[in-house]
Amino acid sequence: MTIQDFQKQTWPEDVAQAMSTADDAINQRFLFNQRWDMERTYVPEVFEGTIDFLHQPGDDPEWVYAFNRLKHFISLGQAYVLTGDERYAQAFASQCGLWIRTVRKDDPAAAPAWRTIETGIRLDTLTKSWLLMKDSPAVKDIEDELMASVEDHASFILENAWNSYHLMSNWGVLANHGLYVASCVFGREDWRKEALRRLSLELINEVYEDGTQWEQSPMYHNEVLRDYLDVLLFSSLQGHTLESWFVNKVHKMAEVDLAWIKPNGTEPMMGDSDDIDMRDLVSYAAYVFRDGRLKRVGYPHLDFETAFITGMEGVEAYEALEAATPVITDYFLGDSGNAVARTGWDAGDSWLRFHCGTLGAGHGHADQTHVSYVHEGKDFLVDAGRHSYVFGDARKAFKDQDAHNTLIVDGVCCYPEKDSWECSKLGRAVGTRASFKGSNIAFEGGHLACMDRSVFVDRKVVWMKEASLLVVIDEAIANGHHSYEQLFHFAEDVALEVNGNTVEAGVCRITQLSVADLSLSIKASRISRHYNQADDNLALSTCFEADGPVSLITVFDFGRKKVEPRLLEVRSNFKGIVFPPTMIEAVELKGDDRDYVLVCAHGEYASPTDTFLAGGCTGFGQLTLFNRGAGETTIGRRLFC
Repeated sequence: MTIQDFQKQTWPEDVAQAMSTADDAINQRFLFNQRWDMERTYVPEVFEGTIDFLHQPGDDPEWVYAFNRLKHFISLGQAYVLTGDERYAQAFASQCGLWIRTVRKDDPAAAPAWRTIETGIRLDTLTKSWLLMKDSPAVKDIEDELMASVEDHASFILENAWNSYHLMSNWGVLANHGLYVASCVFGREDWRKEALRRLSLELINEVYEDGTQWEQSPMYHNEVLRDYLDVLLFSSLQGHTLESWFVNKVHKMAEVDLAWIKPNGTEPMMGDSDDIDMRDLVSYAAYVFRDGRLKRVGYPHLDFETAFITGMEGVEAYEALEAATPVITDYFLGDSGNAVARTGWDAGDSWLRFHCGTLGAGHGHADQTHVSYVHEGKDFLVDAGRHSYVFGDARKAFKDQDAHNTLIVDGVCCYPEKDSWECSKLGRAVGTRASFKGSNIAFEGGHLACMDRSVFVDRKVVWMKEASLLVVIDEAIANGHHSYEQLFHFAEDVALEVNGNTVEAGVCRITQLSVADLSLSIKASRISRHYNQADDNLALSTCFEADGPVSLITVFDFGRKKVEPRLLEVRSNFKGIVFPPTMIEAVELKGDDRDYVLVCAHGEYASPTDTFLAGGCTGFGQLTLFNRGAGETTIGRRLFC
């Protein structure tokens, strides 16, 4: 089988996408709609005469940045390999020559095209495009001009893409990665050594020990991961050996995707992230590391992009790799404050994500203690996405705290924006932890963002997989009087109906429990699954006020026969008193087919020596779960001690 046959038979949709982009490029019609386009567009821009690479059609400069990455050159190269049609190589040669002559780095007007991130991405694009079309007569005709431009790009990166900003930002990796790929392909050992030095320091500094890229955005984590996978692949193709620590840390980044990936194969819409099918990237990582676990959750065949680089040798090596279902389903990425749990690895499984960690620079959102949930393969509780980078109401609407499933104190966002990238105030995450006790999962995290108003916010999330119950416990340890709003945002197809403190939400019944008076309402909301795009959805708003400490327990019941949640009295076995709800609470989850008691301590209660009694269950701990239906009344599952 040839690589052309493999691509056409295995990836017909990707072939169609590449051919469409290439045909559009020939006709000078440009649309950024490929899977990993960082800033998608939906209205094509057409140039009737000479292409103006610095033209900005609207108020968003991201269009100029995206255009000058010249990603459509890759599609022209792929179309050329697939068809052998010289028109594609001729279009590349013509447009590449025009770009080189008209977008010069010494022209101040061309500064948007010569940001270090665009320069690095473009150098990678030029290199890979040349590899695909280097045998074309049209490309040979501009080879001297192209090689001179490659030198210009390399010198620009060497001079400008190394400082404290590049050390910590995805910009540094994207820029120096382009230099590294070019160094391997064009045999420049001086470029390679310097690029590798920079990429090594960037890998050390901006990737946590848990493998997460620190900017708290799966999309940018994946952009950085893709670049490091390129470094490993092109090193291997050219016979360069990298140190084991470097290889292992990139592998750790790929394992973060193993933790994050949703049942439908997409990345979480956390921070500045889109709803992107990331199985191609996971497959790329599976090939590089020969990791069968990654292949199990990626594609059964080598992905479209990588196959063009490796040829049939890579395709056959991937086919020989045996897929292996991961043994671990639940993950705690403690350094970054991310936790994920799932019922299994198939498209119809359920999935839970919790975040409480560092903001993560400009791409992070005000999402401390946010929880997302997928029920049996379908989105249920969702993140809002990002929509736009242009500062204004649209940017704030998707980045603010009220776009996330959190508890808002006194109507004040915990991370108020100064502009599109900077916040005027930050709040540290504290106490983020996870507990995995068989099919019962618990996450917890709090933050100090409201301490200027004497409020500490903490959230515990309990997922009882086999019982089809999800319980969210919000507590505000506060002085004085405060108002609160808890928000949960739902997928576009979820309808909500409020009846008192109970909400019908499709297959789920939601019950709110608190000693405070609650006011529940449905709000119109928006969700952006891709840049420059937004759709309507609904949010549940629960408002209440309290003097001093207060808590709110939310029960999501996905069982066929619903339980009847209610708060229970909690007594001291030693002192014989009833504990106040500000100290310890218990919720009974009882129905025809399930009978549980969940006890949550908001403070210390065991003095001098004590145990609690709630619903006939005796125990000790900060968070303890009893399955009364299985006879557990004195031996509970202590989720948090």
